[in-house]
Amino acid sequence: MSIINKLKLFSKTLRKQAPNSNIHSHKSQKPNKMTTSTGPNADRPTKKQKTHDPTLIEPKNTLYINNLNDQIRLHTLRESLYLLFATYGEVLKVSVRPKTRGQAFITFRTVEEANLALLSLKDETFFSKPLRIQFSNTNTTKL
Repeated sequence: MSIINKLKLFSKTLRKQAPNSNIHSHKSQKPNKMTTSTGPNADRPTKKQKTHDPTLIEPKNTLYINNLNDQIRLHTLRESLYLLFATYGEVLKVSVRPKTRGQAFITFRTVEEANLALLSLKDETFFSKPLRIQFSNTNTTKL
C-alpha cells in the first residue's frame, strides 16, 4: 500500500472519530428533527438512517469482497484471491460461486489476519477493478 493510500485511510479514520469537530464552520448546528429521537429506542437508527455502513460491522475472521471482475473464470479468480490474501495470513477458505459473480468470501484463521488484509487491500486494483472489502455479516461455520 502506498504512503498516499495510507494517509487517505488515516484521514478517513480521523473524520469518522470526530465528524462534528469542523473548526472552520461558523454555522450553529441544529439537531435534525427527522433523525433525533428520545425514549427507549433512542440509540436505534431510524429508517432514514439505515444505510449500509461497513465500519459498523463487528470484525470477524471472514471478509466479504465485491466489485470483482466477473469476466474472469471462477477457478482463476479463486486461485488469484487465495494468493493475494494468503500474504496477510492463513487463508482457510475462498468461497466464489457462479450465482454470485463479482463477490467472494475469504475466511482467515484469526480476526487479526482478516483485519490486516482488509486494511491493506481495501480499494486496491484487482483484475482492473478496485476491491471493495468489508467484514462479513455472519461468521463462516462450514470449512
